[in-house]
Amino acid sequence: MFGALYELNSSLVLSVVVVALSLILIIQPSLAYTDYIPQRIPSPIFVVSTRDYVPMATQIPFNTLWLVNKTLLNFGAGCPPETAVYIHGWNRDESEAAEEFDRVQASLNHNSYRIPLIGFSWNSKTDYITAQNNAKDNGPLLSQFIIDFNRICPDSHIRLMAHSLGAAVVESTLVSLDTNPTLQVTVNDNNSKFIKSIDLLAAAIDNKLMVNNSAFANATEHLVDRFYNLYDPEDDGLQFNREYERHDPLGLVGAPSATTPSNYNDTNVVYEIPPLSDADGDGNTLECFEQFKPARLWGDNHCGYIGFRQPFEGSLIDDGAMNIVVRDWIES
Repeated sequence: MFGALYELNSSLVLSVVVVALSLILIIQPSLAYTDYIPQRIPSPIFVVSTRDYVPMATQIPFNTLWLVNKTLLNFGAGCPPETAVYIHGWNRDESEAAEEFDRVQASLNHNSYRIPLIGFSWNSKTDYITAQNNAKDNGPLLSQFIIDFNRICPDSHIRLMAHSLGAAVVESTLVSLDTNPTLQVTVNDNNSKFIKSIDLLAAAIDNKLMVNNSAFANATEHLVDRFYNLYDPEDDGLQFNREYERHDPLGLVGAPSATTPSNYNDTNVVYEIPPLSDADGDGNTLECFEQFKPARLWGDNHCGYIGFRQPFEGSLIDDGAMNIVVRDWIES
């Protein structure tokens, strides 16, 4: 008798576990935006990290479907009407990347745009050449995450933001998406753009990449509804980048005068970046190229696009160029 009861209880437990796992993989459809993020609750953040995969440090596969479901469960209310993905730039470890994700969230909340935020954390805390290679290798990983997110939440708009060398991750992601046969069928079937918007902040990539008929430009035309490049001709970090790589960074001067995709827009944000040091508020004023050239003029601070914190207190004192990002989203 007790053996029969034990078998019955074991079967019930197994059934509950199976049902629970099934519910995890079946996310409910999109809800109304006002219900998705209740008033006075900060926009949720979920970090997707590829640091253990590029370069490969484990044999565990990068399970994007599992990560998408974990992201949505963290958000807590099914598929959101729209989601933003922020990709940090060069020379950021996990904690420094997390600080940027929090600062982006604070600046968005400051502009009354409350949206679920995915922080894309990648291995950029290395020498610059290795970081460039890592950025390229991260593109296919982020593209697969976006494909799986769209598969589960086909009605959710996806917005990408990237700072500095994070623009190279975006470039690799779009080219990877544009050459994916499965995605090409999906896009052609629903006659819609796969990415709602892209905002590049201080893009540390060659501006010639955005000339028509390049792989990046073609992918932008095919996949993106609106593409915004926020450039700053006074950016000290990108001025060093131009001397080091001997090209014109897209975030410093905008796209060349040659033809660009019809959905591409350049915006000069020099007067959105105040002449302040220590954008992250950690008390270190000798970082983010300020050890070479202090921030004294509007537009100098390469790290201020996503906002500035009060030193040692952490509170937001300026939203950088994030008000322009929000304006772009409202218009798109």
